[in-house]
Order: sequence, then C-alpha cells, then structure tokens
Amino acid sequence: MFKNRYKKILLITCLLASGCTKFVEVDKPIDTITAEEAFATETKAASVVRGLYNNMVKTTNYAFGAAVSAGLGASADEFIVSSTTSAYAELYNNNINSSNTATTSYYWGAFYNLIYVANQVIENVPKSAGISEAAKIQFLAEARFVRAVNYFYLINLYGDVPLILGTDYVTNTRTLRTPMVQVYTQIVEDLQYARANLGESYMGTQRIRANRFTASAFLARVYLYQKNWTDAELMATEVIEAQAGGTPLYRLETTLNNVFLLTSKEVILQLMNPGTSIPTWDGAAFVPGTATAVPNYQITPGLYSAFSTGDLRLSNWIKSVNITTAGVTKTYSYPYKYKVISGTATVKTEALVFLRLAEMYLIRAEARAENTDLSNAISDLDVIRSRAGLLTPTDPAITQSDLLDAIARERRLEMVAELGHRWLDLKRTDKANIVLKDKPNWSTNDQLYPIPFADIQANPLIKQNDGYDF
Repeated sequence: MFKNRYKKILLITCLLASGCTKFVEVDKPIDTITAEEAFATETKAASVVRGLYNNMVKTTNYAFGAAVSAGLGASADEFIVSSTTSAYAELYNNNINSSNTATTSYYWGAFYNLIYVANQVIENVPKSAGISEAAKIQFLAEARFVRAVNYFYLINLYGDVPLILGTDYVTNTRTLRTPMVQVYTQIVEDLQYARANLGESYMGTQRIRANRFTASAFLARVYLYQKNWTDAELMATEVIEAQAGGTPLYRLETTLNNVFLLTSKEVILQLMNPGTSIPTWDGAAFVPGTATAVPNYQITPGLYSAFSTGDLRLSNWIKSVNITTAGVTKTYSYPYKYKVISGTATVKTEALVFLRLAEMYLIRAEARAENTDLSNAISDLDVIRSRAGLLTPTDPAITQSDLLDAIARERRLEMVAELGHRWLDLKRTDKANIVLKDKPNWSTNDQLYPIPFADIQANPLIKQNDGYDF
C-alpha cells in the first residue's frame, strides 16, 4: 500500500480535480500528465492546493469526512457503535485487525495521500516559471500547513511513523518509522513557516483556506500536546486577540446553534464538501436518516450524565429520541452539532468546523493553569462555561489540580464528537488507562492503532505496534 501511494506519474483527474487517492506505476498514458506539467501555471497549481482541502473531506469515512470524529469517538468513551459490521465497531470493542478499513484507508492511507500531494506542491511550485512569487509563497505555506495537520493525526494515532518529505516512492517505501519527537519538530517547522508566510485575511469570502491565524491556532494545539505551555498560551492569545480593521476577527457565537454554520464568526477554518448535496459527512454519519432509525453512534450514558443541569450544549448539541422496537421503547442520544444531513450541491449552510475559537480559550486556560497562572486560567474557563449557560463562576480558591480537572471536563463537553479531541486528550494526559479500563477488551496497547498489514509487507523495515501480531 505504501508503494502505491508514492508514484512519479499523477493522474490528471487526481491532481487537477482535487488530490489523489491512488498513484500508478506505469508509462505515461495520454490522459495523464507529469507533476511538472500539473504545476506549469498558477491556475493549475491553485487547483491542486484547493484540492488538498477538498480531499480532507472528500467522501464519507475518509480522513476528516466523519471518519476521525466517528472512529476516534468510538475508541474513546463518547460513542456506542450500534452496527456490528461497521469498521468502527472494532475500534469501540478494542479488537482491531491490522487490515481494519478505518485504520488502513480512512486514517493511515488518507493521511499519507494528502501528505504526498502536499509534498508535490512543496517540490514543484518553486520550480515553476508560470507561478508568481507571491502565489508560490501562498501555495507553499498552505501545503506545509496541510502536511503538518496530517502528520499530527498520524503520530497521535500510530506513534512513530515514517516521515515522508519527498515524492520519490522508492525512497519512501524504504523509510523507517521516525521517532515522534522528530516528527513533531517537522510539524512545528511547517506550521511556523505557514504562520510567517500566510496573510491575516482569508482568500475569498469564506474561511475554507488557511490564513496566518489558522496556522497559529494549530500551533497552539501542537504546543499544548508538547507541554510547551508558554508558547501554547502565546499562540492561543494571538488568535483570540486577532483583529481585522480594528474589530475582532473571531468571536464566540452567543447562540450555540450558530457555531457550526458557514456564517459562524467562531470558525477559524472550515472544510467544505465539494460537489455533493451533503453539507457535512459528520452530520450525515451522526444524524439518523429517519425518525425511527436507531442512531449509528449513540452518546454513552457516562458522557450524557457529565452535562450539568442547564448546560445549553446538552440541549443544543445532543439530541435524544424515543424509538419503539418490538413493543419496547428506548431512548437514544446522538451528536447534533450539525443539523443538516442533505440539501443541494450549490446551497449549503454548514461545513465541517476544523478549528474554532472555543478551543483556543480552552488551550489557553490549560496552559495558564499548568504555568500556575490560575486566576487568568479561571477567566478563560468561565468564558466557555458562561457561553454554555453555566453562570456560577469557578471558585477562585480552586487548587491547580482541581482546575486542570475542570478544564479537562469542559474540553470533553465543549469539543464533544469533534475530530477525536476526547480520544487524543485522554492519551496525551495519560488518563486513557484509567478512564477506559472498563471498555470491552481494553489494553494499554489499544492507545495506538495497528500499522496496516499491507504496508508492513511492502516495507518490512516498519515494525508493528505492540499488541498487533498479525
């Protein structure tokens, strides 16, 4: 599989119609072009770059097209997976085969495909005489942002992974797994480049391509994961205080049901579904198609009970239905952040929210609490609690340990069913073994997914993660 992802010849329908999912090692046919030709003009190069974003949500169950939110939520304590035949059922039951479709294609394969196209941009844009210098900088910065994002998810799902920075497939198929710390160094370098070279304004009228603050926001997350509290606070503050024409560029939506709309001012980056009548794959995955259908991903009782009385997130972002089967009525609850599961290909009101302002407040609160700046950490925490309708201020005499627990609780509720935050938070804070110990078949080895079996066959230098001897 690794070998099939890194080829010299690109199908024109892949690069110019928004990214690649498969590369073939054949002589150049009539309907293909070389990478150099694909980047010959600014228009063609721009199409490839736009395709990077499109391919992140290309189809259902593909990378950020519901796969990350659904699968990682199943691995954590967010969802009960109702379908026993779903690829995510293995994640929920911690019985993952190394040929599991989700871990091989939706994550590993999808992330590396996107990285490959980003590498194509990084290699070929500087050499093109048909692209202006300003556009070259823009395209390179966006490609490095996308590459960083995909490597972030790869290492947090699989641990050490091959660090692929070029497009020579022979070299790539002989690359060893790179230590996470080294991959993190590359992620930070890519994001710092993006932050330094992207403008503060968005391209176009929507927030669907990265700007400087998008890179800053993801840097804030990366620094948090690295326990670099000072820089995490600095980057989060930069986003929170960002302005355009003297007014805040981002603000928390006071109405929770506005947070995930295309018009949301809380959004830092959204991913738009291209050429489909489905606004978001997350909405299509989580919201049942009929009033009598059992939700595929049911909110766990523990998560449901974690919401306090009066928490507006429960009433706006979680929906409960009563369904009667064989004379027995049962209540099911499911994520309802995205309300629309179908529409038209040209008129959409929602798009996948990839980064938003609330996370920045929570990152800054945690970073400040870790740096013993408790009063300011409390202020940030209470901004999020207040928006959720929880108006009782946090006790100013709270201990550092209790404050960190309170912030973690708010992260769980605020970021519920969003892009695997809960799963990644449990792991980075070393709480997975404690919180998930009663899940079916739980083992500490389940904190990492198995490297796809086909990739190990293609590159025997890659060692499988512990606990997956198949």
